[in-house]
Parts: sequence; structure tokens; C-alpha cells
Amino acid sequence: MAADSRGTPPSPPSLPPQAVMGLLDYLTATSLDQDYAAAARRRSEQDPAAPSGRPGRVALVVLAVFGLLVATAALRTSHSAAQSASSRSSLIEQVNQHKQQLAQRRSTLRSLQSEVARLQSRDLAATSQGRAVDARLTRLGVLAGSAPTRGPGIQVVVDDAPGATSDKQRVQAPDLQKLVNGLWQSGAEAVSINGQRLTSLSAIRDAAEAITVNYSSLRAPYTISAIGNPKTMGATLLDTPGGQTWATLQSTFGLQFAIDTKDSMLLPAAKRVTLRVARNDPSATTPRGGAQ
Repeated sequence: MAADSRGTPPSPPSLPPQAVMGLLDYLTATSLDQDYAAAARRRSEQDPAAPSGRPGRVALVVLAVFGLLVATAALRTSHSAAQSASSRSSLIEQVNQHKQQLAQRRSTLRSLQSEVARLQSRDLAATSQGRAVDARLTRLGVLAGSAPTRGPGIQVVVDDAPGATSDKQRVQAPDLQKLVNGLWQSGAEAVSINGQRLTSLSAIRDAAEAITVNYSSLRAPYTISAIGNPKTMGATLLDTPGGQTWATLQSTFGLQFAIDTKDSMLLPAAKRVTLRVARNDPSATTPRGGAQ
């Protein structure tokens, strides 16, 4: 490099900052300043008339829409609750009305049945042939269990063993079944257990801690009433398999078993008697004017 005319050597050319500071240090020191400058330049280039605070108004719109949705949901919930309450009240009212109608129809049915029975008895009693038919109907009603029955017989009371701790010391449904079969074999004409009249369709079953007869739950002690000859039924019962079974249950497991004679007992009619089979009896005489 040449010196000037006065002999002073020329000054070296100035170096850029990145050459003096180093490139990494320069970028670290100036990157934020340049970002701020660029952001300021963009703001100055925007339209000064442009509205400010747009995000705030968007938030207000969102909140308004959300509030509208909440209010709509609340109204719908309230409306649904009112409809549910109204529907429930309507159903309760309908159920009560149907209960009243059912009670009225049952009362009407009982009245009609009583009237039919009265007219039947009157017509049958008018002639000797009718009286014979009435006696036969009564006898069949006793055997079928469809008619209440009064007469002498025996009562058998059975119960669990005192302080029973096992099933063998408690009365079971098969025990009652065997006892009832023994009574039929002894000549019983009608049998009931705790007021439940037995028919050919009656079921005696175990159900949890109780025994059901005609689908009614019964509890011990069990009183079995049987209409028949009170002088012979008791002794004959002990000779049947059912009577012998109960003698063993009494002596071995301590079950209680007692027989008593009765001069007169009233056995109710069975609550459910359904006609399943019917056939014409050729020997029966058709009443005058009746259908063949």
C-alpha cells in the first residue's frame, strides 16, 4: 500500500461487524433487533384506518353464541322435564282408571255368577229330574274341588321338628305330597292345606323357605283337612305309604305329626278351576227343549 505525499501511511479499511465480533456472536446480538424492526415496519405499513381490537370482538361473538347454546339446552331440558312429568301423570291417571274399570267388571262378574247359580238352582229344583241333576253336579263339584264342601273328617297337623337345624328336620313339599296321597287312598272326598283346596291340577312345591300350594306360599305348621269317614280314615292313613313315611319322619327326625277327628269342617272351593276336556255323555238325558 503506497504512502501519501506527507509520508503518513494510509489507515486500514474498516471491517464489517461480523468480521470483528465473529459471525455467531453477531447473529446472537442482532437477531432480536432485526425481528423487532421488521415487526415495526409491518405495523407502519398497515392501513391506519383499520379497526383495532378485532380479537376482542371475536371473543364476544363466541361468548354470545356459547351463551345462546347454553340457554337453548336449558330450555329444551326444562321442556323435556315438563313433558316427562306430564306423561307420568297421564300414565298414573290411566292406570287408576283401568284399575277402577277392572274392579267394576269383577264386581259385575261376581253378580252375574251369583245370578246364574240362583237361576240354575231354581230351575233344577222345579222338577225331580232337575233335582237329580243338581245332586250330581254337587257331587262332581265336591270331587273336582269347584264347590265348597262341608262334612266330617280328620285334620292332620304337621310341623318342623322343635329347634330344627337341617332340612331333614323340616317339612318338605314331597312330605306333604305323600301325606295327601295317603289321605286320598284313605277315602278322602275333599282335601285342603291351610285353606287351599286341592284339585287334580294342584301343585305342591318347594319355594325358597316356604311351600307353595296352588301357587300360594304357605308357612308351617301345615293343617291338612280331609272330609271323609272320621272313624276309619285315621287308622287307614297310617297303613298307607304316606302314613308310614310320616311315622318314620316323626320317630327319626322329630317332625311333628298329629291326627284329630272333626265332626264338621268347611272346605272352600278352589280359586282356579279350568275346564280342559269335555265330552258328551250318551247316558245323560237331554232336558226338554235342550240342544242335542
